[in-house]
Amino acid sequence: MPFLLLLAFLSTAFGQNPYEIHRASSPITIDARLDEPAWRDAPRVGDFQFNWYTAGDKEQTVVKMLWDDENLYVGYLVRDKHISAYETRRHGPVSKDDCVELFLSPNPNKVTNYYTFEINAIGTMLNRNRTDWWTGPPTWEPEGVRYKTTYHGQPKKDESPDDREWIVELAVPLKNFARDAAHMPPQEGDSWRLNLHRLGGKTNVQWSSWWPIPTPKPAFHTPSAFGPVRFVSRFPQRRARGAAREENPLGRSAEIVAAGRALYNRSCTMCHGLDGEAGDRAPALGAQRRYLRNRDGDIFDSIKSGIPGTAMPAIPLPTDDTWKIVAYIRGMRATAADDFVAGDAAAGQQIFAGKGGCTKCHMVNGSGGSLGPDLSDIGASRTLAVLKLALTRQPEFPTRGFQMAKIATTDGKTIEGMIKNEHNTSLQVLDAKGDLHLLTRDEVRSVDYSPRSPMPRDVDKRLSKDEFQNLLAFLAKQARSRLTADDEEEIH
Repeated sequence: MPFLLLLAFLSTAFGQNPYEIHRASSPITIDARLDEPAWRDAPRVGDFQFNWYTAGDKEQTVVKMLWDDENLYVGYLVRDKHISAYETRRHGPVSKDDCVELFLSPNPNKVTNYYTFEINAIGTMLNRNRTDWWTGPPTWEPEGVRYKTTYHGQPKKDESPDDREWIVELAVPLKNFARDAAHMPPQEGDSWRLNLHRLGGKTNVQWSSWWPIPTPKPAFHTPSAFGPVRFVSRFPQRRARGAAREENPLGRSAEIVAAGRALYNRSCTMCHGLDGEAGDRAPALGAQRRYLRNRDGDIFDSIKSGIPGTAMPAIPLPTDDTWKIVAYIRGMRATAADDFVAGDAAAGQQIFAGKGGCTKCHMVNGSGGSLGPDLSDIGASRTLAVLKLALTRQPEFPTRGFQMAKIATTDGKTIEGMIKNEHNTSLQVLDAKGDLHLLTRDEVRSVDYSPRSPMPRDVDKRLSKDEFQNLLAFLAKQARSRLTADDEEEIH
């Protein structure tokens, strides 16, 4: 069957269209954050299929893909309430852990020639080259691959009550596929075949894939079931400037939110769950997690126009009813910046820079230290309750990129500091003086990880009641991501 006819058959048979891989519209930093404009603009591949479902929660995986002349980029956002991973050996059996996979064939007329990338939650990768020309060992070392996971480099990841999601960000140099691809780099309209998988873990084990796999038992190595993708040279379509910044004209009063809840439960629960919970065919909209659409205008557009490349359709509701649902959804997701927070923010800024000692480690709007996370957007990304807990309770695990450790080197030196990045072959350590140490694994004799975060968790006891409340008021106002374009121009 000619390939174009085969594409048409596959698309009709499974009710899906070939995914268009757009050219990246901005530089991509591989940091497991997926927060660049290029990722924001890129369409999703669509919902994953639970080919062999028997029981349990159908936790979805969100994937987007981009490319440029050098790399293929893949971003996974994995919904997962039970994250576990233990395999640390290169090419180890990562599929026993919570794991994602990319299997791709650059030649759609010879899909049995394909390559695999399998990555668990702590950043261990397994690669195989399943081509007719490969004469090497069962595993394969692709050149120049860069990737990062949410829990990258940790010695293990146990399940936690706080588990919600994890991210994998991957950049694969296209030159790895030169033997099988028609053009390198790809040209406009070039078609490849691939599948994306999610599997493993200890609790609620599910096997899901982007393109359906029609086998009676789990069989990801089924290249005949790889779905079609097409490279396009244009950037993903952006929204008109200012459209996403539109605020809800009805406001978010208790009455509007209550009306929105009733409309939501009546109109949206065919896919989403009641009261913002997860549904059978769509994710929870009230969960405390990252959202790509946070502004009123973004959410309104998603309801009115649908989300291209996903199962989210346009909903033909009256405009006021749509805004009421927006108010309800925003109310469920309200961050500290959305709440009324008592206290004097100006006085809180003085506490932040002075008695609280926060600027020794943290930065706000370019001022402060670099050992801890930048807090310039903390009010827009955390709820008030989470802010209070961060100041008063020790977390179960140190935040990724901010774990303290003592490193013994092979030349007899000892380095104490914060592990900023860690890979199977290298690590980067920032010491208390602000010096960054770049070490290969061959230079490291041992790493003693601290199980505790360096963040003090008794700030409410170090400060008076009023001082603590003023500090909260200041932190709640840090919402850089919500600045208008004019505000940003004034800052820069």
